[in-house]
Amino acid sequence: MNGLALKIAPAHEVEASYALFPATACQVRFWHEQKASPKASALNIAFRLQLSGPLKAASIEQVLRELVARHEVLRTGFLMTGAGLRQQVWSHAPFQLEVVDLTGFEEKDGLTEAERVGGQQARTPFALSSPSFFRAVWLPRSITQGELQLTFHSLVMDGWSFAILVRELVEGLAAVHAGLEPAYPDVDLHHGDYALWKEEFLASGALDLARTHWHQELRDFSRFDVPGDRPRPQARRFQGIIRSILLPGALSDRLIAAAKAQGVTLFSVAAAGLAMALQKAAGQTKVAMGTQMSVRDQQELEGVVGPLINTVILRLDIPQGSTVAAVTAQCGAKLSDAIEHLHLPFEEMMEMAGEVSDAERPPLCSVNFALQQSFVGVGDEVRRGEFAATTSPSFNAGALYDLNFFMVRRPDGWRISCEGDTDLYDIETIDGYLAKWRAMLETVEIDAKLPVAPPAAKATATFVAGVGNSGFMSQAELEAKARNIVRFNENAPGTPIIALNNTAVFYELARQIGTERPIIDIPMIPEGAPREFPQRAFQDVAADAVRLIRLARPTGPYILMGHCVLGALSLEAAHQLRREGETVELVILNDSWCPGYRESMPWYDRQLRKMQVRADNIPRDFRKALRGETSMVSFLNQYRIVRWLGIANLALKLGLIQGNASEHMVSENRWYIEYLLAQQARYRPAPYDGDVQIFRSGQVLNGRLFAHDLGWQSVVTGKPGNLVVTEVPGMHDQIFRSAGAAVIGKQLRERLAGIEGSTAETAGGPDAPAAVLSRAKA
Repeated sequence: MNGLALKIAPAHEVEASYALFPATACQVRFWHEQKASPKASALNIAFRLQLSGPLKAASIEQVLRELVARHEVLRTGFLMTGAGLRQQVWSHAPFQLEVVDLTGFEEKDGLTEAERVGGQQARTPFALSSPSFFRAVWLPRSITQGELQLTFHSLVMDGWSFAILVRELVEGLAAVHAGLEPAYPDVDLHHGDYALWKEEFLASGALDLARTHWHQELRDFSRFDVPGDRPRPQARRFQGIIRSILLPGALSDRLIAAAKAQGVTLFSVAAAGLAMALQKAAGQTKVAMGTQMSVRDQQELEGVVGPLINTVILRLDIPQGSTVAAVTAQCGAKLSDAIEHLHLPFEEMMEMAGEVSDAERPPLCSVNFALQQSFVGVGDEVRRGEFAATTSPSFNAGALYDLNFFMVRRPDGWRISCEGDTDLYDIETIDGYLAKWRAMLETVEIDAKLPVAPPAAKATATFVAGVGNSGFMSQAELEAKARNIVRFNENAPGTPIIALNNTAVFYELARQIGTERPIIDIPMIPEGAPREFPQRAFQDVAADAVRLIRLARPTGPYILMGHCVLGALSLEAAHQLRREGETVELVILNDSWCPGYRESMPWYDRQLRKMQVRADNIPRDFRKALRGETSMVSFLNQYRIVRWLGIANLALKLGLIQGNASEHMVSENRWYIEYLLAQQARYRPAPYDGDVQIFRSGQVLNGRLFAHDLGWQSVVTGKPGNLVVTEVPGMHDQIFRSAGAAVIGKQLRERLAGIEGSTAETAGGPDAPAAVLSRAKA
């Protein structure tokens, strides 16, 4: 095998007994960079895990061998063929755990030895002829404590993948100790499968818009270099050192609050502060930095081990007199655009920018920035039974960039760090740039126009204490939305139904439910013209909804309702309210499909389902438009290209088609619903054991690909009768008209009477009214 990967071999000479896959663009670049500097270790990724539990070297080696067998990329080599670089997956690869026993060392000496071994591992390069690009060293300090050092090449690993391996490692150790089979999740896709798909994806026209965006973004590109202490050497040696500063807790909290007040992420605030600090040092008004992003935007890719990342470029204009808030807003917009056009490979961006291959300097970007919450989860700990793993700061493997800044969440707080190339910069200079960054971050203020929520102890009468600050909505936005909350039957005695929807939708429903129960409508759709929002966790959007819910009704019990994607938002809000100790009597989902139901289908089922939906929708909606039951504007605006080009609205203005105000409002709101759907795509609801009522449009298709319960059966757990499905006449957007509202109103009156008038044991049980337990027929 030795030397195979270093020479070009005709494709027909590759042994048929081994699986071959294309290499991705970033793997090709990494391979060539390693070949150009075979003695360099900068592309190594060196992780450290602190393990605790009844630990044995043999068990650790057994589990690591299982992981190598489970994940193809850990037993993958690379072969240059006439068809290009290929990933060569071996049926098995040799793996042996190295052990360096520290049990006889004094604590200080043991730490010193661990540092020595770890540094050596991090700085030992992998040969391109290797059958795998993974090695491990176990350094036990006692029979229950030790450090596991795992070293990978960037060809096969990223931070997300490492988190997968840590979880499986701890799961495997616990299973071996108990004499059980480990409960590993199935591996549905390997990195080679992803590479095949990516090759086809890049060859399609799917990235044409992304190419247009990056062509525009990289027009007139010029490198951004930060002055060093010495000229750049003719040959890079990748000599680096990492320096760090721990931010005070109060500063960290202020940065997070400022980000929320401005509607951006902490990344944008930190990157803006860094850009302004470096701009002053470099004396340039245009700053260009690289940053790495995961391309795992599909559920199927979440379990793939391998390098699924892409580098994107943030170009910021910082003219004289710029404020941190202004640069933060610019950074947030640039980041949003980069996320939208994430899949264009960095290697194509290099060509667009006119980058000439140069082994003497980093490709395209001399400065890089990354923000990392945690590799393995909250608190950096994974625990199974007696076994636990926590991460420690990684060893320096070498400087890939002139200056690589990063911000990492550690148990003791946020750390800002810089890995600098010591061939260019003195340690004092690197420390100076870190200090300038910190000083700039200390100037960040919470915009007075967008104040954040006051601390609970100082909460005003208007804004309830304990609302929490996990959402992204500023206090000013909360206050504006609070003014638009509408209450029906406000003085009625029952628990109010709190609906996260548009006010007009629920007027008829309020009439049907009757005067004995209040309805509170919280409009979630932002006022004003469509605009860009950063990507957010669906749970954080729901946290904003919880804050609004508590403004409308400070304490429970609660009944929550939502239509379409806002139904799923209501259920997540119910989860959060219950975790805060509140009672949620009922969650009402109006034609809301369970997040993940469609996404978890096999690819061919998703395509078949989409075809069936479109085949049903197009002729039906067209007939509705012709009969005047809906406007032609609504029909045309179902199509994204029509909305993008504004064809329907232009035709409406010219009088070519007719519309009405209410349907125009629905069309105008569609942009935000699509935004929520995009955030929901990454969300999977946790099991919910409370009462749930589903109202299902009678026009929804039936069959294998269209679950009667809209996919919620696997989520709603608990006693029989918790989940009730009622069919309602009308299409998705018409179920609140008179006929549908009558069915919904009757069902809710009966079910809520059963829930509120009975014990938890009997409510919705076998003796409940038949209308509650069976489908209501229109």
